[in-house]
Amino acid sequence: MTVDRQTSVIIPSLNSPLISSVVDAVLAQDGFGSGDEIIVVGRDETMQLSQRAQVRFIDTGRPVTAPVARNIGIGAAQSDLLLFLDSDCLPQAGWLREHRRAHDSGHPVVGGGVLPVGDNYWHLVYNLTMFHELFSTEAAGARPFLPTLNLSVERPVITEVGLLDTGLMRSQDLDWTTRMKAAGFMPYFWPKASIRHEHNRRTARQVWRDASTIGTYASQVRLRHEDVLGTPAVLRNRYATLLLSPLIALYVTARIIVKRPGTMLRHLSTWPGIYFSKIAWCWGASRR
Repeated sequence: MTVDRQTSVIIPSLNSPLISSVVDAVLAQDGFGSGDEIIVVGRDETMQLSQRAQVRFIDTGRPVTAPVARNIGIGAAQSDLLLFLDSDCLPQAGWLREHRRAHDSGHPVVGGGVLPVGDNYWHLVYNLTMFHELFSTEAAGARPFLPTLNLSVERPVITEVGLLDTGLMRSQDLDWTTRMKAAGFMPYFWPKASIRHEHNRRTARQVWRDASTIGTYASQVRLRHEDVLGTPAVLRNRYATLLLSPLIALYVTARIIVKRPGTMLRHLSTWPGIYFSKIAWCWGASRR
């Protein structure tokens, strides 16, 4: 039986055009009660959040990075269960209930599923290449790390490991949840707590730019936590990473396809796009 734990939903947002829809989707969740709260941190110049019950908007006065906004939200939250959601992620039916159910099952760090869908070719490619280990169609189980776009954490975990590293422009969640694992709090994937990721990477150029930026920072974090993450030795040499990028990208793309044949065979046309994104990741890693 699921206990309705009081929950603080923390959403960083810089004038997101979807923030009103995201908040509505949270408020509509089964089990969202009077003791729960939504904390949006950042900027809302279009006034989408005015006069919203159970929504606390913290105006940062200027644009701040996502980890800064999340850390502010952590400090302002009143609940012991903190649920992190991105401002371009639409929670699906049962999302809140499933996050709570996962914690009731004994998991202090829980990541929800991402629907393997997209509005156009590159929108779909981005979701498939970035979240292939977190498809809503995957089985539940332990993960070495989890992203903050759909993540719930019990407060004692944060007390133990500390806040997000605001010195990282990207991949702060990789660093944060890896630190949680190293401290003995195993990240756990719970696919039924799913979201639809309506991001804005809809062209090849946008996917390349984002994937290469992630490669720059994720490679740094992977080297920081080599022992925990089992980081490949090739990442220690950025020139080798660049030189071998066609082979690395081919290997990673093939692993994605082989591990998830059901989903990937339905999206066979995206395979070249996924390979393209992994080349971009390697390019970014070589520039760290």
